[in-house]
Formats: sequence, structure tokens, C-alpha cells
Amino acid sequence: MEKITDILKLTVSRFLSRNKTKCLQPLIMAIGLFLFNYTPLLAQNGAQKDLSAKLKELKQHPNFEKDTLYIDLLFDIGREICYYDQDSLLKLSKETIKLSQAIDYKKGEAKGLINLGSYFSDTGKQEEAITHFKEALSISESIGDYDILLRAKNFLAIEYEYDDQYAKAIKQYLDGIEIAKQHQLDTWLSTFYVNTSNHYHDQKEYEQAIHFLTKAKELNVKAGNDKVTAVTMANLVSAYIELGDLKKASENIGESIRLLEELGLREWLTYAYELKANIYLKKEQYGSALSWFKKSEKIHDSIAQIRYKIPLFNDMAKTYLGLRDYEKSETYALRALEFAKELNNIEGKAKSIKILYDIKKETEDPIQALAYLEAYKRVEDTINKRKNEKELRILKSKLEFDQEKERYLVESEKKVTQQKAYFYSALFIILTFGIIIFILRRNNKIQDQLNQRLKTQKRELQRKEKDLRASNNTKSRLFSIIAHDLRGPINSFKTLFDLIGTGEIGKDEFMGFMPKIRDDINSIAFTLNNLLSWGQTQMNGMVTRHQMTNLRALVNENVHLLSDISEQKSITLYNEVDQSIRAWCDTNQIDIVIRNLMSNAIKFTPKHGSVTIGANEKEDFWEIYVKDTGIGMSQEALSKIFDAQETFSTFGTNQEKGTGIGLVLCKEMVEKNDGTVWVESTLNEGSCFYFSIPKVGLA
Repeated sequence: MEKITDILKLTVSRFLSRNKTKCLQPLIMAIGLFLFNYTPLLAQNGAQKDLSAKLKELKQHPNFEKDTLYIDLLFDIGREICYYDQDSLLKLSKETIKLSQAIDYKKGEAKGLINLGSYFSDTGKQEEAITHFKEALSISESIGDYDILLRAKNFLAIEYEYDDQYAKAIKQYLDGIEIAKQHQLDTWLSTFYVNTSNHYHDQKEYEQAIHFLTKAKELNVKAGNDKVTAVTMANLVSAYIELGDLKKASENIGESIRLLEELGLREWLTYAYELKANIYLKKEQYGSALSWFKKSEKIHDSIAQIRYKIPLFNDMAKTYLGLRDYEKSETYALRALEFAKELNNIEGKAKSIKILYDIKKETEDPIQALAYLEAYKRVEDTINKRKNEKELRILKSKLEFDQEKERYLVESEKKVTQQKAYFYSALFIILTFGIIIFILRRNNKIQDQLNQRLKTQKRELQRKEKDLRASNNTKSRLFSIIAHDLRGPINSFKTLFDLIGTGEIGKDEFMGFMPKIRDDINSIAFTLNNLLSWGQTQMNGMVTRHQMTNLRALVNENVHLLSDISEQKSITLYNEVDQSIRAWCDTNQIDIVIRNLMSNAIKFTPKHGSVTIGANEKEDFWEIYVKDTGIGMSQEALSKIFDAQETFSTFGTNQEKGTGIGLVLCKEMVEKNDGTVWVESTLNEGSCFYFSIPKVGLA
């Protein structure tokens, strides 16, 4: 932002000093800047105070003179005071150059040269200004800093225009446009568009000026830059006024003033206010014109440079003349004349004298009128002489520019021919490489397809191998369970029946074995049921059919089914599941889960214990638990009970034997019903198994 502010202020200063008599020109010249974030009263908006505070802070550091931040700050302060304190600008510029050279800080040296060139420009020493701007340009080119390069090129072009070297000026502008385009520096591109428009405006080619201003406005609107857009619109207004198109001028000035007032850009407001006043002045609406001139005058009171006041006071004098307030008209004309003489501003002097002549003519003071008329003719003769000289220089510059343009076109044509040769050679090489790459890619594609097929086949073989191993493991476990857990009880039955068949035991003695036979048969039935259910899950044959299930009823059925076993151990079964609880699940599968968990709880609970089945309501699911007062489990047992890869089984409190697949089966069935299962257990205190079931069907 400081960089942009500096650029804008620099262009304003340059153009104002060049267009000393035209009240509409200050705007046009100043457009060569982008982003103007500057307020004339620096002490009021804090800009100068902030910079001074930063400078004071940096001075506290050791060797601050070697700090590039300190040097850059000197440059920034120089830009801030350039309107108000030329002596301080000179000192700061020299200090910036001196410190930069001491540490070989080329960027800082270029900045110092730019500020020094500004000083010489403002004091009317064009040759010295051009020399310093050229130096800054050379240094920025050597270090490849395009921001400083374009800044120096912009100042140099403006200074060439001050010195009436128009061909050199337009060359710098056009070079700046090409560099800004090449490096996509749109802000600088806008700046050079505006300054090019100033060049055409100064030569009264207003349509060309409007063309470049319009391009600059498009860039600024696209970038969302209200500040530069407002300034560009003000310049457009100036060009439209000069062209005599007051309608378009009026259409643009209102929006420009609105933006400038919102942004608080007071110096630009003086220019915009004067443009608004000049529209009314052209229409001879003197009262309205005067009110806008006074707004500008109020802000001008804080601006030290008197060059800005010359066109304002002349226009105010002309306005008061239109209102027939001859005394005030003369006062402002004389003040403008005094400033014009002080700065040797011939055009401003001519305008002031012409207004004084008109005043004396209107007030019927022929002697004074004649004196002013003679003075006006002398000044006009000088102006016409300079104008003729200027037109000759412009014509000469145009010829030089046309010659430069012709040379540029010839060189461009040679470059185009050379580029075409390079292009066709490159195209041939690209086509050759393209064909080679196409063949290689085609071969690689075929190879990739073959590799992909091999990978797919490998994955399929690995999957089948995994399935086969799982199937073998399942078969092995089934045979192991049948061999160890079912064969024993069945062989016992066979032996018992053989004994009664041979008469070795009697009927009464056989009946004494009936309770044991019943328990064994129940155990075999329970084990077979688990084996069939688990085997079905392993073979991917189980289908889960969800439905709304009354959990209390399901628990009651299992309480009834396991009541004989629990009564034998004097274990009390409690069903604390509420009658209203409904869950979304496969009823048969959850029935198996509840039965296994209850059976395990009874198995590992000593006599006179209890088993409680309950439910806790959560946000989206029911948490079912089976809690016992049994022997509990160790941490080692807890880590194995749900592991499907190994069979883990222990004897119950009455030496009941299990298969080790009951809890694995529970886990698989709970997961098929979109739930999870877990356990909490303390050794010798009991266990509590939990599983969750959704309240409603999952999406």
C-alpha cells in the first residue's frame, strides 16, 4: 500500500508542475498512479506519525544505519513529505543514497535516487532530475527489480514530457506497458495507460486519451480497486470536459466524488470538486460552480505548494466575474497572478491577466483595462512563441517516434521470421517425440493391462486361498468340537445302554442315571444348535432378517428354557427388560445371543447366585446387558473370549464343559444386526456382558 501511495503522489507532483495553468489538468497528470491511499493532512491521519514512530524504534537497534528496513523507511518518509518540505526531502534522499552505498544495498540506492530526482524536478531542475531517474533505472535493471524499474521509468517519462522531449517520453511509456504486461503487473499497467493518456491529453488528442483511460478503468474495476477507479473516472471527466461532452462528464463525476469521499482521499477530492465546478462553469451556472470551488479551496488551505492554487484561484476569479462580484474576482485573480509570477508560470499569468482585463472592462476602468490588455498581449506572444516551438518539437518527436516505430517493425519482422523457423523446428522435434512417446505409451499400456490381469488373478488366488484356509479351519474346529465335546457324552450313553442291555445294571439303577442323561442331552442339544448356527455364518449362508422385536418376551422365553439348569444350582434369574422395549433386529439371531450369554452366566455362577438381564436406553440404540455374580475372568481370558481364530473354553462352577464358540457366535450375530458386543469383568466378583441393538433400522 505504501508503495502504491508513493507512486501516486509522485505522479501527482510531476504532472501538476507541468500543467501549471489548467485547472482540469491536475487530475490527468495524477492518474499515472495506482491506489492512492494518501491524505493531505498527514498529521491528522497519522501516516507521518506512524512512520516517525517506526523510525525512532529502529534507531534503538545497534547498527541501525545498516538495516535495510531503516533505509526503506527513510524513502517512505521522503515520499510522505514531498509535498510539504522540499529541504527535508533533499536531506532524506542523500541520507538514503549514502547509507545504501555503504552496505551495497542497490534497491535502497535506486529509491534514494528516485527521491532525489523528485526534489530536482519539483525545484525546476529537469536535467538533474532526468540524470538521477536514469541512474535509478539503470540500477533497477541490473538487479531485476521490476517495481523499482517501472517506478523509475514512470518518473523519467514524466520528466521527459516536462522537458518537451515527447518521443523519449512516449517510448518510456510504451516500454513500461510492455514490461508490465510481460510480468503481469496490472497495477503498473494501469499507471502507464493513464500516463499515456496524459501524453495525448496534453496534445489535445482527447479521444486517444479517453481510449487509454478506459483501458485503465477496466483493469481497476476488474481488480476491485475502488481507489484507482475513482481517480481514473476523474481523469475521464477531465477529458470529456475538454472534448465538450458535458453529459458524459456529469455521468462520471458523481460516482468519482462518492468513491473519493468514502475513501477519504482529500487531495483527489480537491481535483474532483474542481472538475464538478468546471462543469457548472461551462454551463454558466456560477452559483453551483462557486460552491464546489469553495469545497476545494477549504482542502487547499492545508497544501503548502502554491502551484496547485494557481488554477483554482483563476477559476474562482472567473466564477465571481460571472456572478458580477468584481471585488472578490479581482482578489482571487491577483492572488493567482502573484503565485504565477513567483513560479514563472506563464500560462497561469496569462489567464490571471485576462480575467483582470475583463474585470476592468466590466467596471469601466479603461486605463487599467488597457494596461492589462497590453500585458496580456505580451504574455500571449510569449505563449504563442513557446507554443509554436513546442509544436515543432512535438512534430520532430513524432517523426523520431515514427522512425523508431519503423525500425521496431523491421526488427520485429526479423524476429518473427526467426521465431517461425524456431517454431517449425520445435514443432518437428515435438512431433517426432510425440510419435515415440505414443509408441512407448501404447506398449506401456499393453504391459500395464497384462500386469493388471496378473494382479487381479493373484488377488483372486489369494482370496480363494484365504477362503480355503478359513473353510479348512472351520472344518477342523467342527471336527475337534465333535470329537471332544460330543463324542464323550454320546459314548457314555452307548456304554450305559450296553450295560442295561446285557443286564449288568437293573432298571432302577438305570433310572438313577436319568438326571445326568437329561443334562447331557440338553448340553448336546445346546452345543449342536450353536455349532449349526456358527457353521452357517462361516459358510456365508446366514441371512439376517430385521424386524421389530419385543426384547422382554425374548428374554422371558430363555428364562423359561434355562430355568431347570438355574434351579439345579439355585441361581435366580431376573428379567429387568421393560415390556415397552422394541429393537430392530433378527429375532432368531438375537435369541441365540441372549441364550448363550445367559447360559454362560449360569455356567460360571456358583450356587445361590443371580443372573440379571436388563436394558439401558441410549440415543439411537438399546444397550442390553447380562450380569452375573459369578467367578469373573482374568485379563488374559478377556483378551481371548471373542477371538474367532482360537477356541477358548473353561469349566463352569459345576464342571460344565463348553465348546468355546458361543461368545464368538454372539459377536458375529450382534455385528450382523448392526451392533457391538463387549464385556466388563472382575475376578471373583462377576461379569457383565453388553451388546447394542438399533432402535430403528439403519439407513
